[in-house]
Amino acid sequence: MKLSHAQISFKSSGTPVADDFSDVYFLDAHGCAETDYVFIEQNDLLNRWLQFELSDSISANVFVIAETGFGSGLNFFQTLHHYSQLLEQGHTLPRLYFLSTEKFPMTMADLQQSIAVYPHLSKWVDELLPQYPMAVTGCHRMHLCNGLVTLDLWLGDIHDTLPQWLNEHDGLVDAWFLDGFAPSRNPDMWNEALFTQLARLSKPNGTLSTFTAASIVKRGLVKAGYKLTKTKGFRYKREMILATFTELAIRQPTQQQHSIPYYARPAQPLLQHVTILGGGIAAGCLAYLLTQQGIEVTVHCKDAALAQGASGNDLGGFYPQLNAQASIASQVHAASFVYARRFYDALLSQGAEFGHAWCGVLQVGFNDKVQQRQQNLIVQQVWPADLIQGVSASQASEIAQVELPYPALFIEQGGWISPPQLVKAMFALAQQTGLCQINTQSTLSTDVITNITSDPSQAVIYATGAESARLAIPALPYRLVRGQVERAPASTQSTNLQTVLCHKGYFTPAVDGIHALGSTYVKDDVNCEYRPSEAQLNLAMHQQSLVACPWIQAMPLPTSGRAAIRCSTPDHLPLVGAVPDVQQQLIDFNQLYQAKPAHTYPQAKNFKGQYVLTGLGSRGLTTAPLMAQLLVSQLLGLPIPVTQTVANALNPNRFLIRDGIRRLSYLDRFTAS
Repeated sequence: MKLSHAQISFKSSGTPVADDFSDVYFLDAHGCAETDYVFIEQNDLLNRWLQFELSDSISANVFVIAETGFGSGLNFFQTLHHYSQLLEQGHTLPRLYFLSTEKFPMTMADLQQSIAVYPHLSKWVDELLPQYPMAVTGCHRMHLCNGLVTLDLWLGDIHDTLPQWLNEHDGLVDAWFLDGFAPSRNPDMWNEALFTQLARLSKPNGTLSTFTAASIVKRGLVKAGYKLTKTKGFRYKREMILATFTELAIRQPTQQQHSIPYYARPAQPLLQHVTILGGGIAAGCLAYLLTQQGIEVTVHCKDAALAQGASGNDLGGFYPQLNAQASIASQVHAASFVYARRFYDALLSQGAEFGHAWCGVLQVGFNDKVQQRQQNLIVQQVWPADLIQGVSASQASEIAQVELPYPALFIEQGGWISPPQLVKAMFALAQQTGLCQINTQSTLSTDVITNITSDPSQAVIYATGAESARLAIPALPYRLVRGQVERAPASTQSTNLQTVLCHKGYFTPAVDGIHALGSTYVKDDVNCEYRPSEAQLNLAMHQQSLVACPWIQAMPLPTSGRAAIRCSTPDHLPLVGAVPDVQQQLIDFNQLYQAKPAHTYPQAKNFKGQYVLTGLGSRGLTTAPLMAQLLVSQLLGLPIPVTQTVANALNPNRFLIRDGIRRLSYLDRFTAS
């Protein structure tokens, strides 16, 4: 959801001031020195990094810093500066995860101006700015320093964001930067709820430092289980707080149970090799992300070549599905979209080549009902204008460069992508690492999969799209939908189209004289033969929706195209996570309707070493990168880039759990269909 940017003014020295809090973000000319003293030195970061003992576990080779106020980003940039200096000196360091929160993010311009007073940080500012997120609540994952540093910027109120940080293991955070405006200026932040969350997320003997020595902070930290050390404050300040988390016993059972047990996400900390079944966009994202983490990957694709299923269409629209209520589905799509755009730009910067155009997407208000729905989205102001904005008919026509007498919603950062080219580019980058082997016309039997997963250093991921319903995966509620896309020759008028149009279907700008025009939506039809009858339906759908556009009424009937089968789910959200042992979970959770405390239930039983990423439907281009990032983070025991609520909503066993709560028969989903 949309957030307000910080209201910033600048002193003559260049120091930024938060107008709403009447407080500076850092001390004039001493900001970096204060960061060094209060946070880096007191947490003893440099020595801890240098003395870090690398292990066979990827999660154990990660150092996590968490911060309670990103502000200008100064603490992050200065930390990155010291980290990179050690790397340049030839030291082997743990990978760095920097988790930060911010309720009032700076604009990109204000952030750039704020850090401009420290030229030695410009390299890192320049690397971050192209990835800097729009003001949308949730986690925004960014990668810097050749992938060795991950910044998770959580936008929103800290009392909403911290409880959503998943802590599946014995602590998440190695060192806290307890920062923010002074307790006297921002009392809403500094309360018992904050200190409880700090303790919940701290690793045993994890450290914390803060510039303040206010009594409310001291009392709150002690009560939460921290041991305090009095330390001289920076410059004129008499003292500051350094603390170590030691009181593990103080955690209550509900705190120790870091997540809801029936949505548990098992990790494989000693993972070395992953077998991926599939050859589409989900498999490509997984192969790329896993090899970036140093994991060996073997891909088994049943087809003679990659991207032959739903990822094989020539062109696909790239845009999120949003609504005015900011539903879970909308949150998933918004987060996925902004991450995917960042992800694709990163691939391009690495030399990946795939057809694309960030030409924007117009969601056309083609009738009164749609216009009313779009107007409601605009009025509610749930989403920022740089994500989606309303435009008039004249503005839409100007953007599209064709006559379009309808108002619309414009998604400026959207566009079109060639899915098969994208998939092949991701696999090529994975292969360049020397860690990825691809086998086409290859399948694995259930026995082979069982043998693979008997080794704790190996795992299998089903990224199998429509094939998921046919494979030996325990009962999950797949929904298969046939979709036919037309290759429509451009006319004299249509060739002027400069953006993707979306209404009941989608219409892309001409590429090499051909528009992609789609798509039909036929449930439970798994025949992939091209049908001229559906071509007629496709064209008619577009002509009826855009009835006031003479240029589309003049389009001839397409004579070629492609059909593929999409894999969806009843709630239209992907399936991401461990493959559930359905029969055992039906036994373990048969009394969920009794509403007992969540922590009284056992951990969900899943099939050892087996995971699934499927159910992307027609939104694979938008959702696949973040869903793959979520699954890889889960597998490796790393911080996950979504809220617990969203992660639960994507868990493959969610339908079983929901049915159990409502005292419904889960298996009826399959017998009924």
